Amino acid sequence: MTRFRRVLALPLALPLAVALVVAPAAAAHAKGSVPAEVAAYVADGSLRAELDDVYGLNAAGDGIDFDDTTTMGAIQRVHVWSDDLRAGRETEHPVELVNEWVVAVSIAEEPVGVATIWINPATVRPELGSFETDVQFATALAEVPEGAALVRDAPSAAWLALDPEGTLFPLVPGRTGLSTPVPLEDVALLPLEESTVPPGDPGTGLALAAGVLLVLFAIIVVALVLPVARGRKKDSPAEEPLALEAPATD
Repeated sequence: MTRFRRVLALPLALPLAVALVVAPAAAAHAKGSVPAEVAAYVADGSLRAELDDVYGLNAAGDGIDFDDTTTMGAIQRVHVWSDDLRAGRETEHPVELVNEWVVAVSIAEEPVGVATIWINPATVRPELGSFETDVQFATALAEVPEGAALVRDAPSAAWLALDPEGTLFPLVPGRTGLSTPVPLEDVALLPLEESTVPPGDPGTGLALAAGVLLVLFAIIVVALVLPVARGRKKDSPAEEPLALEAPATD
C-alpha cells in the first residue's frame, strides 16, 4: 500500500485556504476526461434517482431525502499514484486514471456527501458505485485547482489535488500530515512492498472478524453434530458378541 513516509513542510507564502480560492466553475476543468455518458447520467437525473433508490428514505424514515432541491457539483475524474512513483522511480506520469468519477451532492444548497460513479464493463453504462456522507470532501471538491488531477490515496484516507506545476494540495489530508500545499518532489511515498498495515487499518478488523466467525462456526457445528452422533450411538442395537467355535476334536 502507498503510504506517506515523510513530508518536508516548507513555509509557503500563502496558506491553503487562500491558495485554494478557485471559483466552483473552474473545477469543471480539472484534469481527466468525463465521457458523454457519465455527464448525461448526472445531468438527466439518473444519478439522483439511483441515490434515492439506494440511500433515500425507507419505510422507517431512515436515509437521506434526495428531494427536488438536490443538486450535483462538477464531475471529477479520479486518479491514483502511478506504479513508478510508488516505486520511487523518476517519472513524467505520477498519476494514473481509474474507472471512477466523483460528484459532490448538495440538498437545499448544503453539501451532504459525495457520489462515486463508474462505468460497468459488462453493460458499458455508468452506474452509482457508492455514496459517502462526507461534507468535508464534498466541500473540498469545489476547490480543486484548474487543470489539477484529483488523487485518491486510500491507505492514507486522503484526497489530494496535483496541479500542472507539480504542487500537491491536501483537500482531505487524512493521515498524510499535510496541512499546506507542497511540491510533490518533497513528498516521499513508500513502495508497495515496503508498506505495513497502520494501526486501526480496516483490513486488520476484517481479518479479526473473519477469525472470530470461523471459531464460532466451528463451535456451532460441534454443538449440533455431537449430540446427533451420540443419539445414533445410543439408539443403535448392541452388537452380538462373536461366538467362538470350539476347536474340532478327533
